[in-house]
Amino acid sequence: MNNLRFFLVAPKAAVLADVIAGAKAACAAGGCASIVIYENATLQDVSALQALGLAVLLADVEPRVVSHLRADGLHVTSLEFNLLDLRMSLPKDTMVGLDCGTSRHAAMEASEQGADYVAFHQKAQITGEPLVKWWNELAEIPAVPLDAATLEEAIILAKHSDFIRPDDAMWQNAEAATRVITELNLKLK
Repeated sequence: MNNLRFFLVAPKAAVLADVIAGAKAACAAGGCASIVIYENATLQDVSALQALGLAVLLADVEPRVVSHLRADGLHVTSLEFNLLDLRMSLPKDTMVGLDCGTSRHAAMEASEQGADYVAFHQKAQITGEPLVKWWNELAEIPAVPLDAATLEEAIILAKHSDFIRPDDAMWQNAEAATRVITELNLKLK
């Protein structure tokens, strides 16, 4: 659990100024690695988040937008995209990750096509071992549990993943972000 990092996912309908304020508080509490943003961002928004030490991943945008905004990567939520084509249309050092839902097959294909990470919806899985556990025993690239995790869920997932998506309560305000990340850091060390 020493390598555990937080994978922030901004709410889809959030105002980016509020996202930046929440991310700033979360980063000050420690352990935040990256953030996925869904809404239209500006170069200044991306730069502000990167200045906090976050890798900024834009969700479901054209590759040219990722390059134009100088974002660190592209987070893909549709299995219809061809990651090989996306990879070839992005600068070489740009991260590409795929939301695989609960599909092990999609994760395997994403890995073969050059994804830098795969993301799973743990809560949608009905039975069996945690998908991130299965994946991390099998593959080199990291798996991210994409569901927002309560403190109790984070404790379980931390045994199997290097990344945790904090509870969405963190996006209520800066104080909530500080509280959620601080509690996770205390419980997961």
